[in-house]
Amino acid sequence: MDLTATQWTPASYTEFLTFLESKRNEKAQARATKIVRTNYPLLGISMADLKAWGTAISKGDPMGFLAVAGTEVYEVILVRAYVISRLRLNLPDFVAACDRYFATADCWAICDMAIHFKQVKRYPAEFLATIDRYLQSGQPWLQRSGLVFLLKFYLTPDFRDQAFTRVLSVTSDDYYVQLGQAWFLATAFKDDPDRIYQILETLPVPLVQRTVQKIKSLSRTTPDQKRVLTGILARRRAE
Repeated sequence: MDLTATQWTPASYTEFLTFLESKRNEKAQARATKIVRTNYPLLGISMADLKAWGTAISKGDPMGFLAVAGTEVYEVILVRAYVISRLRLNLPDFVAACDRYFATADCWAICDMAIHFKQVKRYPAEFLATIDRYLQSGQPWLQRSGLVFLLKFYLTPDFRDQAFTRVLSVTSDDYYVQLGQAWFLATAFKDDPDRIYQILETLPVPLVQRTVQKIKSLSRTTPDQKRVLTGILARRRAE
């Protein structure tokens, strides 16, 4: 199927779904279902293929594709994300595309496609309003998506403090939200370990545990830093 040449209609989209089904990989599907807990049917198609197809679509009729694409299978949702990531959109249209996309999220992997949405770099200050809306929504998958935007695009000199403030403002017992917060703090640790040590003294213990585990898993974390982190976690657990 020539995805760049395709003009997207309900009929050509149905052909695309048939094309996806033909690429089903049962072994990969079995592995993926253990990692990605989604309610959408999952075909086991590689991320490399999904990215290549999203890129091809973006070079042809991307807006037509987005107009007809649905949520029939998990993989088509990720293709949508790759298509969106390649578009040059103004801020209102980008926000609208994000809202439509993240409304489909029911697992961490759909949320984490935010790392590909580099349009944020064109208007980082303005897009913070969308991130705030996601973080304040009370919906775990939207909150996770907002956290991923912050860790990917806002750990910069101009926005670092604002990003920390937003991440630490989120109060949630949800496992995947806390993992998003831990991921942010682990990403920030390389350049700001003392700040992270101080923050770990104030966070809820489950979030401290997830953050320490994430930081210690990074190859760049030194043995001395791991000892400090272990000490903080032990002290917090004993409180």
